[in-house]
Amino acid sequence: MTSRTKIKYFPLRLWPRSITGQLMLAIVVAVIIAQAFSIFLFARERLDVTQTVVRKQVLDRTASVVTLLNETDVSLHRNILRAAGGTGIHYSLRNKTRLRVPRLGTPAADLANSLQDKADMPARSVRVRLTSRKFFHRWDKKRDPHIDDPFLDRASSEDFDREEHSSHHPFAKDRHKDWRNKHRSHNGKRFAAWDMAIAVPLDNGRWLHVKTIVPKPPKTWGIAFLISMLVLMLLMFAAVYFSVRKLTSPLRSLERAARKLGRGEAIEPLEEKGPKELVGTISAFNNMQDRLMRFVQDRTRMLAAISHDLRTPITTLRLRAEFIDDDEMRDKILATLEEMQAMTEAVLAFAREDASSEETKPVDVSALLASIAEDYCDMGKDVTFEETDSLVYNCRPMSLKRAIRNLIENALRYAGSAQIELSQTSHALVIDILDQGKGIPKEQMEQVFTPFFRVEGSRNLETGGVGLGLSITRTIIRSHGGDVGLSNRAGGGLRATITLPK
Repeated sequence: MTSRTKIKYFPLRLWPRSITGQLMLAIVVAVIIAQAFSIFLFARERLDVTQTVVRKQVLDRTASVVTLLNETDVSLHRNILRAAGGTGIHYSLRNKTRLRVPRLGTPAADLANSLQDKADMPARSVRVRLTSRKFFHRWDKKRDPHIDDPFLDRASSEDFDREEHSSHHPFAKDRHKDWRNKHRSHNGKRFAAWDMAIAVPLDNGRWLHVKTIVPKPPKTWGIAFLISMLVLMLLMFAAVYFSVRKLTSPLRSLERAARKLGRGEAIEPLEEKGPKELVGTISAFNNMQDRLMRFVQDRTRMLAAISHDLRTPITTLRLRAEFIDDDEMRDKILATLEEMQAMTEAVLAFAREDASSEETKPVDVSALLASIAEDYCDMGKDVTFEETDSLVYNCRPMSLKRAIRNLIENALRYAGSAQIELSQTSHALVIDILDQGKGIPKEQMEQVFTPFFRVEGSRNLETGGVGLGLSITRTIIRSHGGDVGLSNRAGGGLRATITLPK
């Protein structure tokens, strides 16, 4: 039987969790895409502008060459064409041309009309052909050896060779080949074979053929362009960062206030500022806090009033019980009244603790636990604690001390001893109270935190208590944002664990 290994993948979290980080990343992506698109459009526009400027210069030069050829002897034409040619432009004379007159309204027709006006020639006499290939392609000589010549098609390649290399042509074969190779290659890629082809009729019946190549714009971008793009990105980042920080400041205040409210601390109403949505949220939080505080205060006052009102009849009943002649009956009544008094005081203490307004301050928890253990030892109780390094925690020390004492007293009541341990994790501070008693059945682990529930079934206050100790303890710990739980130890006994978040 083969075992299958489970492979867990832990994807890299590239998307930040904060609002500032998410907006910054979104801006970065948007700016990169926008800049790439802008550069592409700018490059196309720059190529079009370069093409327009070069074509205008070619037309001006060609008009001058045509005028000069018509006014000079044929023997000088070779030197004139050699002097007129240059980088990206090639002049040649031929007996015929295969170029057609461009259709009216096309860019080629507009160029032809412009050249006719410059050279003072008849209308529809100049022929212009423009390439549709503005970018580079890889040269495939085997596929079409004459694809770079706009004046020919495949069927006329033999006529071209005879005409091009005859004694009447001003350029020899090698010179024309060198010109083509010179202007077709750049960094391993070929230019489009040509950009514009012009055929102009001369007075002697021959045709002046012109081939042009638009020079490639430089690849490098100017330092000014790079600086402007960098400054733009920095300004956008700064604007987004400070704007988001200002907008999220009320959110951070609301977060801190919510955490304090969850720990039972008294907080002042938050200032309602910021965008409209945040103002509404802060207002709702303030209203919620005010209603909660009023509810707790009303409940506390009600329970305090009930406790106060019950003290008078209990005291009256205790006095009247003293006049009962039957000793056994008198003792039972007094015991019942004492239990009622204890329950009343416990209920009042529970309500007061739930609405405690004790100030929160930093406390050395290790020193606090050491002082609790020392107090019990002075009373002859078996309570131990190994003091650790200083652990400072923001809490309400009197309330926390009472919660820990409740757990210790339970351990002493049911097991006769208690051991306190203090530890911490990356997120919480942990206090354990251990005993060597019988433990608690699993089905009652959560039930014991219910008010007035007692594992010990007797009505004896000395052995079973009132049943509010663990309820008060959980109320105190949860008001600090933590929790308390119980578990049976493997070797016997009970473990009470207090977890306080850092």
